[in-house]
Amino acid sequence: MVEMKREASAVALIGDLVESRESPDRQSLHTALDDVLRTVNQRLEPIVAAAITVGDEFQGVYRSVGDALTASFWVRLSLRPVGDVRFGVGRGDVRTLDTTRGILDGSAFWRARDAIEAAERHAGRARTRTSRTAYHSPDDPPHQVATIQATLDCLDFMIGSLTSPSDVILEGLMNGNTQLEIAERAGISASAVSQRVRRDGLGVALDTMTTLGSLP
Repeated sequence: MVEMKREASAVALIGDLVESRESPDRQSLHTALDDVLRTVNQRLEPIVAAAITVGDEFQGVYRSVGDALTASFWVRLSLRPVGDVRFGVGRGDVRTLDTTRGILDGSAFWRARDAIEAAERHAGRARTRTSRTAYHSPDDPPHQVATIQATLDCLDFMIGSLTSPSDVILEGLMNGNTQLEIAERAGISASAVSQRVRRDGLGVALDTMTTLGSLP
């Protein structure tokens, strides 16, 4: 556990499995989430590695908004179609309250909590039912936060509307796999992968995730 001073600037990510109680095999879902988090932690360099905390929830701390969002993209795509995830991202300070038990606190977590609750509220409305990710940072210019949120809303809609194997293809593209590698995993031809990329706007989704992933 990394101990952080309160004045440190960081980005907290809180994730929560959506409707996991309805899963036919909740234990397998949690095991899958744990495996995905382990993989994501190896790919990125989090300040505090993402880990399951209580129930269906997990938390992590990152150096940038881009890293936190990239972690959320990987987690969500890797868990499809067995489970879906809701995320809250907040920028602020973080401190360690208990190094032994790994209890963290600070404005980044308060804001991430506000964000994930906002995402849940939005998902409860018919017109924004695909909402899964929210960003909260009162210290940033309001127009900047609004732009990021609008982009996340559109991306959430795109990902939430994907059917198999388009979600598998998008995950493969994000992982840097070739179309042939993706085709073998998805059990389709390389030309079918190319058709899906064009038809479902997967290139647009990938470019959007890449741009969001570069945010400071």
